[in-house]
Amino acid sequence: MPTKPTAYDLVISGGRVLDPANKIDAKLDIAVSKGKIAAVEANIDASESKRVVNATGLVVTPGLIDLHTHAAGGIRKPGNDEFMIDADTAGVSAGVTTILDAGSIGALNSGGLVNYLVPNSKTRLMALLNIGKMGVANLPEVKSPDDINHDASVEVIQSAPDIVKGIKVRMVSPGIQALGNDMPKAAKAITGEAGGFVMVHVGDIAGQDPIAADLTPTLLTDILGEGDVVTHTLSGAVGALLADGSLISQAEEARNNGVYFDVGVGGGNFTFAAAQSVIDSGFMPDTISSDITAMGIYAGPVFSLTECMGKVMTLGVSFEDTIRMTTSKPAEILGITDDLGSLRVGTTADISIVDLVKGDFSFREASGITKAGSEAIKPVIAIKDGVPQPLDHGPHPWGWLPAQNG
Repeated sequence: MPTKPTAYDLVISGGRVLDPANKIDAKLDIAVSKGKIAAVEANIDASESKRVVNATGLVVTPGLIDLHTHAAGGIRKPGNDEFMIDADTAGVSAGVTTILDAGSIGALNSGGLVNYLVPNSKTRLMALLNIGKMGVANLPEVKSPDDINHDASVEVIQSAPDIVKGIKVRMVSPGIQALGNDMPKAAKAITGEAGGFVMVHVGDIAGQDPIAADLTPTLLTDILGEGDVVTHTLSGAVGALLADGSLISQAEEARNNGVYFDVGVGGGNFTFAAAQSVIDSGFMPDTISSDITAMGIYAGPVFSLTECMGKVMTLGVSFEDTIRMTTSKPAEILGITDDLGSLRVGTTADISIVDLVKGDFSFREASGITKAGSEAIKPVIAIKDGVPQPLDHGPHPWGWLPAQNG
């Protein structure tokens, strides 16, 4: 007697399944049941499935993870509306299932994110507290030691460890003049007590003060440690990873000590020249993130995580590597690989479907300099907890793809 087909909630059929964590790159189907991945195999019988998504010609990946966003939209002070974006605009509406807000909020204004934004967002939203107690709602966030509240930061992290993953520090003016490396030391003291990791923004885009370059070597080798993250790895700003056009030796030492390195494209935190110098030195970032803001999505140059991935591909990084850098690797940093960052059977069904499009594309940095690319990544759909989410039109008048040359 023939076996009756399984009544799955969703079957994704005919796509190229690219799952770096499980070393899968093949044409396979994926079945989802009760919000979990039920099967990953060829020719799944979808005749009894409640819904079928035809992914023929598309790439099916674990749900994309953006490790650096500013997505605390709705809880900022008036006048700072141009900075923070809505979580779903950066997330599921752009084909991304999980985002980390990197320091938009501090210990004293974290309640809005934890208690309102997280439960009301379709996107999986996590956060790092800013070392400044009011976050970037009060720029500059650190002007003196009084702007840091150790005890409140510890309490917030300990009360919501699944949401609040650690502390974000920006090594920029005027904080670096006032406190120098005492800022990341204060962050390490907080995570040492509360748990979590420290993410440090390198490169003084606020002031380009030479003191930033003096602080970075010690930051990398003596303060940050295993599990911590340096963001803006491909920045050309003073105090980032280049000195006189060459990679500073302390970057490799920090990597050997277990420090991760994130792209964090951002507005002024990425240049093609600096990026090429870092990568040509053999130093590949661990993760690609957008550092997306409301201003960036509308005026550029940071329109979406997928466009940032395409921008990094112009530097010679493969499409397959960009998927690893936005799935399994950020999941590792966040400590969520048991359930996210892969397409392993039994894990939560967070899935992204994208289209790798051939063309003559123009990618732009903040200065206006452009670089041509022959491929771009177009988000098609994000599936969060097994449920397909609608996509926005895209940040450009024509949709999601970057501008075409000619």
